[in-house]
Order: sequence, then structure tokens, then C-alpha cells
Amino acid sequence: MASLTIIGFALSLLLLFYKYVLFPAFLSPLSKIPNAHFTAPFASLWISSKRRASAGTRAIFSLHQKYGPILRLGPNELSVCTPAALKTIYIGGFEKDRWYQDAFMNYGTPNMVSMLEHKPHSVQKRMVSNLYSKSYLQSSEDLQKASTYLIFNRFMPIMQSVADKGVEMDVLDFFQGVGMDFTSAYLFGLSNGTDFMHDVQYRQHWLAQYSVFKDQLPQERAGGEVERWCLAMCEAAEEFIHSGKAETGSPATQPVVYGRFSQSLEVSSTKQDFKSRLMTTASEMLDHLIAGHETSGITLTYFMHELSKRPALQDRLRSELLTLDPPIQFSMNESASNGKNRCLPTPRSIDSLPILDSMLQETLRLYAAAPAIQPRRTPFSPGGTTIEGYSNIPGGVRVSANAYTLHRNPEVFPEPLKWIPERWMDTTKGNREEMKRWFWAFGSGGRMCLGSNFAIQDMKLIIAAIYTNYATEIVDDEGIEQADTYISRPIADRLILRFKHV
Repeated sequence: MASLTIIGFALSLLLLFYKYVLFPAFLSPLSKIPNAHFTAPFASLWISSKRRASAGTRAIFSLHQKYGPILRLGPNELSVCTPAALKTIYIGGFEKDRWYQDAFMNYGTPNMVSMLEHKPHSVQKRMVSNLYSKSYLQSSEDLQKASTYLIFNRFMPIMQSVADKGVEMDVLDFFQGVGMDFTSAYLFGLSNGTDFMHDVQYRQHWLAQYSVFKDQLPQERAGGEVERWCLAMCEAAEEFIHSGKAETGSPATQPVVYGRFSQSLEVSSTKQDFKSRLMTTASEMLDHLIAGHETSGITLTYFMHELSKRPALQDRLRSELLTLDPPIQFSMNESASNGKNRCLPTPRSIDSLPILDSMLQETLRLYAAAPAIQPRRTPFSPGGTTIEGYSNIPGGVRVSANAYTLHRNPEVFPEPLKWIPERWMDTTKGNREEMKRWFWAFGSGGRMCLGSNFAIQDMKLIIAAIYTNYATEIVDDEGIEQADTYISRPIADRLILRFKHV
């Protein structure tokens, strides 16, 4: 009996050795893929420790430079870094990893970002995707009306006062507020959105609440201030749709995104009551607000940081901006009465400025606001999946790319660690299309950032308004380096600039 027990114990050890050591290290289809660390075939301890130390993205980048386009990060996790792999994984429609559900679900209700499966995401995306197309945004009367009001009645008077007084400004704090005001105006209508530009106290309070919210699990954030805040704007937009009355002194614009999404949901759903539809809509709207304010604030911060070090380049950009018709020139004497009659240049004319476009593209390349991994799961299919020449990869393997690594390929982006906007204007070498293939600031495929066109249009407008009228200089940029996190803010969480009249 004792001998049988010993034999059984030995067989159990052998099975465990085969399952956790021999097979993953030597027999698995993943065993031929270069290991990020010698422990990768057996455990995820190495990559987990790097991520806990906020060093995961940079560690992956360094190892791709050493080992090539595909890495094994753990027993069941891969990292890739080529356009061909992006096409297979992201354009190919691999399902999302469960991490998205834990990180992005609001009100206990899935939204487009937190939906794991492709089909329900596609159904929901079709409800509003055309509202975020470049052609729709550039011709939207509601967005143009809201943008004109926000620029001339909020943004420019504040900037003029800052320049007049010669005071310093934390641009990361302020421009997150600017991003929120633009995004909420498009979602809910100008009269139902935020006024973070003016309400400094609540803006800073909300940003502090949000910094806690984004690290919480869905059950921890449920019913908290951030969710209540968004739900109140949804209810205000719903009331506006039925009454048509604005509750503030702002001019009325339609709740474009909320209205379309809510209406589409009502038509498509026969099982949800009003409260359930409201929660689904609120979950989606909160995700748009979160994505719209933070990433644009980070991008504008790094744009102004780089440009503030280059006065001559500011002058060059300003010369281009003054060719707009009309140019976005402003004085306080015009803001009170004549401001109502002011108009902005068309979004198409701003979008067509090559110097502005190249500067923004380069900022998005070098300082992608979301540079970390975007994990997916390989499909369960006969014969497995082939990625970067490695075949028979089984279903359920976590695989991801990251913008940080893609944007630093020296063969595509010479001197990749330098901010060189001219690289996007140099078409003589025929490499612009190749750079676009590697450019991944907004992801790719059916799950790429829905609001990328909206973000670019608004950021170009804001930059044009600033540098037409002011020059910027750095007061304090200590800690401007980006954190190695999913959303990469400056380590110091601020950038202090001074604005001067030109």
C-alpha cells in the first residue's frame, strides 16, 4: 500500500512537472517564441513585478529591441510590435481581454470599451459611429456653434486674463477642463455640459475624485460622485430633449451624442425599461467623457512643452495660423458684445494646415497618452493562429501591442526619442505612409478609439487659438517625464507655463 502511495505521488509530481515545466518550456507552440525573461514559460512573476513598479511598457520596449517583433511575457502572454501583427490581431478582430471589463465598466453596465465580444460592440458602435466621423464633425452646426461659444466666451477671455496679469498656469489641470467642456457640450448640449474652465474649485475637486475613480473596480466606484455627476448630465439632456429649454445662460445646442444613442437604444431594445436604457446610455457617455478630457489634456500639455522650448517654431506656426480666414484673433474689448458675432475658421481649413498637423502628429507619436498594452485573446480555431511566423498558437492566449514600442522604431522614425515634427512634412523620401502604418496613438481596427477625429479637431482648434494670440514659455517643467502607466501623465502631474501677448 505504501509503495502504491509513493508511486501515485511520484506520478502526480511527474504530471505537474510536465504541465508546468516541460510542456510550456519545450513542447508548447509558444516555446519557440523568445522569452522576455527566463521564467516566462513558467510564471508571470517577472512581467507582473515590472507592471507593479510602473516599468512594464519600457521593459517590453527594451526587450523588443533586443529580441525582435514578438516576445513571450508569461506562460500564456505575448507581446508584438509590427504592423503585420496589428493587422492579424486588431484588424482581425480578436476579442478583448477581461481586463477591460474590470477597468472600464460603469454603473455595472458594459459600454463599448468594456465589452469583450466583437458582435455586441459592433451593434452599439453603429448607433453613434457616424457622429464621430471626420466629415460629420467638420460639418456639424451644433459642434461649430458650441466651439465658437467655448472659444470666444470662455477660453479666450481666460487666456487673455492670464496673459494680461502675467500669472503662471498649470496647463495640465486647465486643459483637462477645456477638454471636458468641449466633450460634454457635444455629448449633452452646451447648456447641459460642464463649465470646468470657469469653475476652478469644482474642476480640481472632480479631477481628484476621478484619480481615485479610475483605479477602482466597477463595484467599488458604483454610485460614487463621478457616476452621479454623469447621470445628472444625462438627466438634464433628457429633459432638454423633451422640453427644448436650456437651464443656463449658454446658447442651446442639441445633445448630439446622448440624443442619438438614447434614441437608437430605445428603438433597438424591446426588453430594457427606461431606467435600464438610461444606465446603458450613462455608462457609454461617462466613458466618452473620461476618454475625452484626460488624453487631450495630456497631449496639449506635451505639445505646449515642446513648443515652449522653441520660440522660432512658435513664430513659424503663428505665421501659418494667421493665414486662416478669419484668423482666431481676440481682444477683451470684443469679448463682451461683439463676441456674439465672431466666427471661427472652418474645421477643414484648420485641419489642412501642414505645420500644425505635423506638430500634433509628432506629439501624439512621442507622447501617446495611452502608450501601454491593449490586450486581446487569440481565438479558439482549428489549427490555432499564426503570428509573426509562429504557428499553432492556441486559443485564449493574451496578446498585445503598445504604441510606445511601435512609435520608437528607429528604422521608421529616425532619432525616435526626439520631437521632430518636420519628419511628417518630409514627403520626398516617401516614408509618410510607412510612418502611418506604425502610428498607433488611437489603436486600429474595429475597436480603435471612436473619438480620435473629435480629439484631433478640438485640439487643433485650441492650439490655433493659443498660438495665434500668445507665445508660451516654461516656468517649471520638473517631472515632465511621462509615467509608465496605461494613461501616461507627467510624473509631476503638472506643467507650469507663462503666456505672453504677441
